[in-house]
Amino acid sequence: MNIAELIKNTLKEAQELMTSKTVVGEPIRTDTHTVIPVSKVMFGFGGGGNEKGKVGNGQGVGGGWSIEPVAFVVVGDDGAKLMTIGDKESLTGKLMDLAPSVIESVKEFVGKNQNDNSEEENPENQN
Repeated sequence: MNIAELIKNTLKEAQELMTSKTVVGEPIRTDTHTVIPVSKVMFGFGGGGNEKGKVGNGQGVGGGWSIEPVAFVVVGDDGAKLMTIGDKESLTGKLMDLAPSVIESVKEFVGKNQNDNSEEENPENQN
């Protein structure tokens, strides 16, 4: 097997191990909530070889990865919350905490603009 095939096969095996389910895990359901684990996946890879040397051929590949749990998404009747592991002041955690209020603000803004536009288009409805 030449170095190109060796690298291709190694990457294929790594790809099979690291699916989207590795990053966003299988949901865990309880009576009142669904908990979805979220992980950070890092992957490093290297390969090389010498096909024509005085001593002979040599080739090799190496790789490694780490999977670190970073958060849980907790979904219930009260909405969805991101519960981070470790650094409670993480940017992602802060953004996820703000997301529901931002979404509500956008909904209100869009709804208000739609109401204003329909009143402008139908002035006979105004008193």
